[in-house]
Amino acid sequence: MKRMNFLIFSLIIALVLNTSCLHASKRKTKKVDKIYYIAEKDLPRRVAILSPFFVKKVSPPPFASGLVRGVIQNYLVGKGFFTLPLATVDAKVGKGLSLKTFSPAAVFKKLPDADGLVTITVYHLSRFNILLAQYYKIDAELCLYNRAKKLGCWREKARRRKVSIAADPLGAIAAVVSSAVTDTGDIHIKNAVFEWAFKVSSLMPGFSEATKKPKILRLVTNIAPTPFKLGDRIMVGLEGNAGLNASFDLGEFKKGIGMTEAEPGIYKGMYVVQEGDSLKNGILVAHLRRPDGQTRDWIETSPLITIDGCPPEMAQSLSPQVEKDAIKLGWHTEDVETVGFLILRSESPLSGYKEIAQVSEFSYEDKAVEPGKTYFYRVIALDEVGNRSKPAQCGPVALPVLTEQTLPETLIGTFSAGRYLLAKITKVPIGTKAQIGPSVNVMCGKEAKIMVEGELDIKNAIFNPKKDSWVGIEVMPSGRLLLQGTTINGAKKIIIKGGASFEKLTLKGGKVGLLIATPQEVKVKDSMFTGLDKAIRLEDGEISITGSRFEENELAIEILNGQAVISENNFWKNKLNVKSDVPLVLKKNYMGSTEPGAFLIEGKVEVKSILTSPYPQGEEQIIEPEKLKKQAEKLRNYGIAAINKGEYGKAYELLGKALKTWPEKETYIYFIYTLSALGEDAKLKQIVKEALQKYPYEIRIYQISVRYYLQTGQRDEAKRLLQRGLRLNPHNPSLEAMLPLVGGEETKQE
Repeated sequence: MKRMNFLIFSLIIALVLNTSCLHASKRKTKKVDKIYYIAEKDLPRRVAILSPFFVKKVSPPPFASGLVRGVIQNYLVGKGFFTLPLATVDAKVGKGLSLKTFSPAAVFKKLPDADGLVTITVYHLSRFNILLAQYYKIDAELCLYNRAKKLGCWREKARRRKVSIAADPLGAIAAVVSSAVTDTGDIHIKNAVFEWAFKVSSLMPGFSEATKKPKILRLVTNIAPTPFKLGDRIMVGLEGNAGLNASFDLGEFKKGIGMTEAEPGIYKGMYVVQEGDSLKNGILVAHLRRPDGQTRDWIETSPLITIDGCPPEMAQSLSPQVEKDAIKLGWHTEDVETVGFLILRSESPLSGYKEIAQVSEFSYEDKAVEPGKTYFYRVIALDEVGNRSKPAQCGPVALPVLTEQTLPETLIGTFSAGRYLLAKITKVPIGTKAQIGPSVNVMCGKEAKIMVEGELDIKNAIFNPKKDSWVGIEVMPSGRLLLQGTTINGAKKIIIKGGASFEKLTLKGGKVGLLIATPQEVKVKDSMFTGLDKAIRLEDGEISITGSRFEENELAIEILNGQAVISENNFWKNKLNVKSDVPLVLKKNYMGSTEPGAFLIEGKVEVKSILTSPYPQGEEQIIEPEKLKKQAEKLRNYGIAAINKGEYGKAYELLGKALKTWPEKETYIYFIYTLSALGEDAKLKQIVKEALQKYPYEIRIYQISVRYYLQTGQRDEAKRLLQRGLRLNPHNPSLEAMLPLVGGEETKQE
C-alpha cells in the first residue's frame, strides 16, 4: 500500500513538472507584441466605443458586453479621452455590426461628432479548471482608430483564480454583489475583466494632462436591475490610489456621499434608502480626489439605479368575520400603488406575529385556525418593489367550538352556524324554503348534490369537498337560489334552470362555475371565479355580470345563446376571457391589458370601451377601431420594411406590437413568416394556433407554417397542419402541391 501511494505521488510530481516545463517553453517562444508610438497630436479626442465583437466560440454571460465596454470607457476617460454616450453610439450605428462587416469609414459617416473609434474583440471569456483550482479568463484586443487610419491594437489576457469572496480586498461588498448575480462565479469574471482592462489600457497612449489625475482600478456595487426599496443598502466599493478623498453620487438625487478608506487604496461607502427617497434610472458616479483638487470620475452606466422609498398607504377598515371553521378578514385601500398585502397572525396582541399569506385581493380567509383559540391579525400593504406600509391590526377574534351535523335529505327551515356534512343528494321541495348560514361550513361528499325545487337562501357559508370534488347545485325551473357572501369550492357544476341571484360569491375549482339555462334574468355581482374550466356558461336567457373578478380560468365567460350585460369586471390570467356565438358588446371591463390584441376574446364580441386598470380604480377608455387599425397598419408596414432589409429582430418587435394594437390577417401572416425566419418554434406554434382560430381558411398561413416545419425536421407537425388545411379547403391546388413534401397521397387520404 505504501509503495502504491509513493507511485501515485511520483506520478503527480512528474505531471506538474512537465506542465511547468511546457509553460516555460511557451514563455520562451511567446511572440512579442508590437509596440506603437503615437504622437499625442494624432490621438482622437472624442471617441466612440463600439459594442464588443465576440468570436463565434465565445458564449459570454448576459452582462459581459456592457461590463467590458463600460470598464473600457472609464479607463479611457481616465487617460483624457472624451467618450460619446454609449446609447447614442448604439442608436446611430445600429445593431447589425459584426467583425467581418466592420468598416471604420462607414461607422465614421454615422458618427460625425466622433474623431476616433475604439473596437473591442473578445477571443476568450470563460471559466476553466487547472488541476483542482478554478480560474476565470479573458483574452481580448482593443483597437484605436482616428479618421485617417488605425493607430494601433493592444491584446492582453487576464486570469483570476476563484477564491473566497471574503478574501477579496472589497470584502463584504463583493459578497453582496455575488449574492445578487445569477452565478457566484460572475463576480470572479468581473474581476478578471477589470484586470484585463487595466492591463490593456496601460499599454495605450493618453493625454499628458490626464496623468495628473488619480487612478481608479475598479468599482464594485450591488446595483441591480430591480429597484431599491425603503431600508435597502446601496453599497459601493472603489479600488484606486491610496490616501485620497472618495465619494459617490446617486444620479441627481443624492451627491457627495462619503466613502471611508478601509485599507490603503480600498474605499467603501453605503447609502440606506430613507422614506420618501425616489430616483428612476439614475447613474452612479464615483469620485477620487487629490488634495490639490485633481479628480478622477468613474461612471457606472449599467445597470441604472432606481430607488423607491415611498411605502404604500395603510390598509383601511380592517375587520374580521367569524365563519364556521374560518376567520375571514376584509379591508380596503384607495392607494393605486398597492399591489398586494401581507397577512400576519399571532395569539398575542403585541408580539409573535408570523406571516401566513400574501394576497392581491381585499380579503383573506384563514382556515388554519382552531376553535376556542384567540387570534390577532395584522395586514401590511405592499407596493410593486416590496415597500411595506404601517400595519393595520384587528383582534381578538376566535372560532366557536362546534360539532358536525348531517344535512337531511329534505332541506326545510334554517341551518345556522355550525359544521355540517352533505353526503349524497338533498332536496329543497317545491313550495318550501330553506336557509343556510351565516357561519355555516358544509363538507361535501363525492356524490353530494343540492336540488332546489323551492327556494334556497345561502348567506356567508362555505362549501368544501371532502376529497377532490362534489356534484354541485341544480336549480329546477320551479326553484330559486340566492347566494350571498358564500364560498363554494370544488363543485363540478351549478346549474340554473330557474331563478337565481349571486352577490359576493366565490367559486373555486370545478368544471363549470355557473351554467345558466333559464328564461329568468340572472344577476351576478361583486363575485370571484377562479380555477374553473368555464366560469360562466350562458346557454339561454339573460344574465348581468358586474363588479366581478375572473382569474386563472380556462374560459371566463362563454355565451352560446341569449343576452348578456358584462360591465365593470376584472379579467386576469385567464386562457380566454370571453367567447360568444351571438353578438355581444363589452363596456368598461379591465381585460388584463390595454392592447386589443391581448384582450383574449373570441367569436362575435365587440369591445366598445375598457378600464385602464382594475375596477374600481380604472378609468374608462373608449376603443376607436379605425384609429387603432391605422396604428396597426403603420406598424405592420414598418415591420414589412424591416423584413425586406433582413432586420428580423426589428420586424418581430414591430409586427408583435401591431398584433397587440389591432390583430388582422395580414399582420398574422407576416408575423408567422418572421418567426419562421428567426426559428422561434414555441412562439410560432402559439401564433399559428391563434391565427387559424380566427382565419381557418387562409391558405397562406398553412403554406408558410408547413414549409417551416419541414425545414426544421418537424415532418409530423407539417403533415398534421396540411391535413387540417385540406379538410377545410379540399382540392386547393396550392395545398395539394405540398402533398409530396409531407407524404404524398396517403396524407390526402387521411
